[in-house]
Amino acid sequence: MNKLFIFLENLYLKIKHFWETERMHRLISNTLVAIFVFSLLLYFLVDKSILPETGILKSFKNPFFSIDISFTTLLLTEIVSLIFVLPKSVAKSVAKQFELLSLIFLRHGFQEFSKVHSLDWESMLAPVQHMFIYGFVSLVIYFIIGIVYKKQRHILICRTDLAQQNFVRFKRGISMLLLIAFLVIVITDFSDLIQHGIYVSSFHTFFTMLIFSDILVLLITIRYALDYRTMYRYSAFILATIFIRIALTAHAYYDVIIGVSAALYLLMLVLTYNYFQSKKEELELHKSEKNKN
Repeated sequence: MNKLFIFLENLYLKIKHFWETERMHRLISNTLVAIFVFSLLLYFLVDKSILPETGILKSFKNPFFSIDISFTTLLLTEIVSLIFVLPKSVAKSVAKQFELLSLIFLRHGFQEFSKVHSLDWESMLAPVQHMFIYGFVSLVIYFIIGIVYKKQRHILICRTDLAQQNFVRFKRGISMLLLIAFLVIVITDFSDLIQHGIYVSSFHTFFTMLIFSDILVLLITIRYALDYRTMYRYSAFILATIFIRIALTAHAYYDVIIGVSAALYLLMLVLTYNYFQSKKEELELHKSEKNKN
């Protein structure tokens, strides 16, 4: 088992290094531009009846589908970035998941915009309302997560360097398995798009996998720390992830309420943990100074 995780860790480091290079960033940007331009070209060809409006080409009848598919591709790259954040810190990975949720809500806003087929106020009233709600809620989550990043404290739970190395190695191995599973999900989604002409993203499926991976990390954490505060903090992070998963499949308006509530829950968790951790450190410092005297 140890050899397996060493192999996965080495693979993780190689892929992560390549993913974070400037060359890869340029490639991602160029790919997004190419997808957007190619989608617009397909819309023009379908709209002018040069290409038949059948199969996957039916989606390109709508000119705003190019925005949807480009933004979806951007979200996929953000998910890969999330996978590489997981081994660094559970707290960072949860915050990154809320960043993704805010982007998904923005994507919902763009999807609502695609429902506007004329500038008649009556026909575009409902989509515009939904666009405003999703855009505003996305901004609220963005603001809350900004505070979370500012207030978040990172404390090592492992007492030795060897234990920390093994713990990080395990999380890197889990990240590689998640990356493989994510690639399978993406291939399956695009295969359905080609066959049926309808793209249904499986973001909720990936977040479900994140929940199970977080629980697995929590159970491994017990090997290195069994104090109440650490266990509560990690368990609460998992609950926040579950709230994200629920928000992704909830009906309109319920999804944004759950999303904002979950972000506020995360903020309260961070502030509460920081407060009691500071009190604990002050008490330990006071005892140390008392012993010296």
